[in-house]
Amino acid sequence: MKIDNLLQSIKSKEWLKKHVGYFDGDLYSLTDSGFETTEIKSKVMIVSRKHYVESWKTYPSITASELKEILKLQKQTDNKVIKHVYSKNVQQEGFDVKTIEFSQQIAEQFPENVLIPEVELISRYYQQQTVAVQISTPSGELLYATSEGKAHSAYKRGLVSSLRVFAFSIGLSEQSQQITLDQTQYSQLLWQVIKSYPLTQLDKLIYFDVKKSINLPILHAVYWAPLISALLFTGVVGGYYYLYDLSLDEQLSENRQQVNELLQKKQSIDKSRNYVVGASTELTKYRSVLSDFQIAQEAIKAGMDIQQFKGDENGVSLRGFADSASSVLQTMSDLPELASAEFNGPVRKSGTRDYFIMQLVLVDTDEK
Repeated sequence: MKIDNLLQSIKSKEWLKKHVGYFDGDLYSLTDSGFETTEIKSKVMIVSRKHYVESWKTYPSITASELKEILKLQKQTDNKVIKHVYSKNVQQEGFDVKTIEFSQQIAEQFPENVLIPEVELISRYYQQQTVAVQISTPSGELLYATSEGKAHSAYKRGLVSSLRVFAFSIGLSEQSQQITLDQTQYSQLLWQVIKSYPLTQLDKLIYFDVKKSINLPILHAVYWAPLISALLFTGVVGGYYYLYDLSLDEQLSENRQQVNELLQKKQSIDKSRNYVVGASTELTKYRSVLSDFQIAQEAIKAGMDIQQFKGDENGVSLRGFADSASSVLQTMSDLPELASAEFNGPVRKSGTRDYFIMQLVLVDTDEK
């Protein structure tokens, strides 16, 4: 159970929250109620937009490996604190590269910290969405929007007097979605992105100078055992999650087969039901021939000796004898299959019995 609790704690990343801070000239910690000032310099610092500069450049007709070599050379020849973020440009058959250059104050004050540009977190949260967002930050009102796959940001000041003006300036239409966030919502957004960000993709988000932060010779000489232990632990955790993912995949595969079988059965049932409903609808359009004989049988039960029976689309005609013609007529009038029942001509006496012709009109199918 202790191992499971430890793994759950690592997976939830709640332990990381106390190591994450925000810097805009002052230090802040992230809380559910917003930004709180602090004197503690966290290991992971989210850097305010006012402390770095963004620039875009397109490298056409180039492969990913070639681009990495070019960016690597640029970092080696430039002493500035620079991070590159690139994305595929299909039209140019190359890449769009965003260069993030941190200010000298950041380079001097946080040489050994993990740095995260705040706009990268916002961009991650609203990825694949065409939105314009006005965010209340400790540094002021930050405006953010995406256009043609590129993230743009600026502070609300001077000519950029509103979110609407900013959205128009980068080519967004008036119908584009506009969102406003206060500091509480923004603090929660930043932590939510960090918490949900895949560890395997952290290199795309953070800036970290390994050479300045870690003395590699001393590390190799002194910390072999802890390093190996950490690697073993990472391997065990990775293996555990790998096996766990495999078991989940197997369960999902089994459930998927069951779901497919249920869907096929449902489709078969729906097809049969539609057939029955369609057939029933068609059958109700036609009057059953058998009902005519049932009507004749009712007349016989009422005491009529039928000599002649005629039936057509409009009704049935019965000719014959009965002890009481009116009794037979009354019985036939009560039948729900008949719209009307009446004598066709006078009722004559033949000995002690009545001789008569009775005309019966059937109920129309639509009336039923």
